[in-house]
Amino acid sequence: MIKTVLILAALDTKWQEADFLSKQIQHRGYRTLLLDIGMKGEPGLYADIGREEILLASGEDPQGVAAIVDDRERVMSVVVRGAARILEELYGQARIDGAVCLGGITGTRIGTSIMKSLPFGVPKLAISSTASLGGFASRYIGMSDITLSHSVVEFSGLNDVLRNILAQAAGAICGMVDGAGEAPIAVQQERPFVGMTQWGPCEVCATAVRHQLESKGYQVVGFPANGIGDRAMEEMIERQGLFQAVIDLAPGGVGEELLGFSRAAGSSRLEAAGKRGIPQIVAPSGVNFGTPLKAKYKPKYELRKKYDYDGLRTFIRLSNDELVMVATVMARKLNRARGPVKVVIPLGGWSSVESRQTGFYDGEADRVFVDQLKRRLSPNVEVMEIDSDLDTTDFAQAIVDIFERLCISSAVAAVESSTSVRS
Repeated sequence: MIKTVLILAALDTKWQEADFLSKQIQHRGYRTLLLDIGMKGEPGLYADIGREEILLASGEDPQGVAAIVDDRERVMSVVVRGAARILEELYGQARIDGAVCLGGITGTRIGTSIMKSLPFGVPKLAISSTASLGGFASRYIGMSDITLSHSVVEFSGLNDVLRNILAQAAGAICGMVDGAGEAPIAVQQERPFVGMTQWGPCEVCATAVRHQLESKGYQVVGFPANGIGDRAMEEMIERQGLFQAVIDLAPGGVGEELLGFSRAAGSSRLEAAGKRGIPQIVAPSGVNFGTPLKAKYKPKYELRKKYDYDGLRTFIRLSNDELVMVATVMARKLNRARGPVKVVIPLGGWSSVESRQTGFYDGEADRVFVDQLKRRLSPNVEVMEIDSDLDTTDFAQAIVDIFERLCISSAVAAVESSTSVRS
């Protein structure tokens, strides 16, 4: 079966480049669909999905859009909304197998925003002349799995340099589409997916958990708890329902969000698994310290216990008031969970940088967090304390044992609920 690649481009200004890219993809044996994201000038090339169709899908009145055509931001939001709905429909009908966009700042912003509507695992490529601009890559990609390619040269008419870049891009998206068919991502019962947050300071524990669960038939998908990876996990749980359970070893992004630190993971962190009702285990790696942005570094932080992790990150211990605040918010989120939750607390250090043998360890401060969390959690959420440091194989074994019991009890409860409904 011939696969189809969707090309997103402004066909009033980038039609030559889009046409060349389309022919290169077709030359490799794939079909193409052209979607016009331009809104002002006349398109120089026929679009399979034109502006009228996009406006119709957006729900906006075409005359109203014409009146704001010079308001770039408002027009962009209309195009993104309409085109995203079209992409969701096309993919749902199995009419596209991947997508590629091209452009400068505006074209890349619009194209990547639209492609984010496609599920994780669907090939997405952005060819951008602004890929290396400071701060732009994170905006283009966000929590998605978009591949970003730097064209270096501007899209301002074809030349041999740009032809070479576009030919390589055609080969890249075709290879991605071809490869996606070899390992499709779908919810599996035989080897169920488990989402897990992890980062360097709990790597020993995370690795041991993964190895043990994989030996028991699970597929463990790790997400870096850096503020982006953990947001991505939340989004995948909520939008795709890919995971049957979550092991949240490193939920420190909750506190970093509250304090405006560098690993801030969004206001909805620690909520998606609860909304889905899937089993979740929560450990506290990174909850008791944070990583302030250098631009927002306060003089009072100089008085805190600090740990220079590497040339980019300095961790500081949270104050007791901050720990109470984080515990309060985490308890509120976990109390709303529709599925089973276990919180597992090590009595030793909560990461490799603060084992009981290090100067960064502060058991009394950690106890403030634990006591406040216990006080605020509902009786349905059990807190289990393990006499171990967190970043150890012993703690990993405890996590795996608790995980297995939790999943078994959850499965039994689901069967009993189903039987009760039928009777």
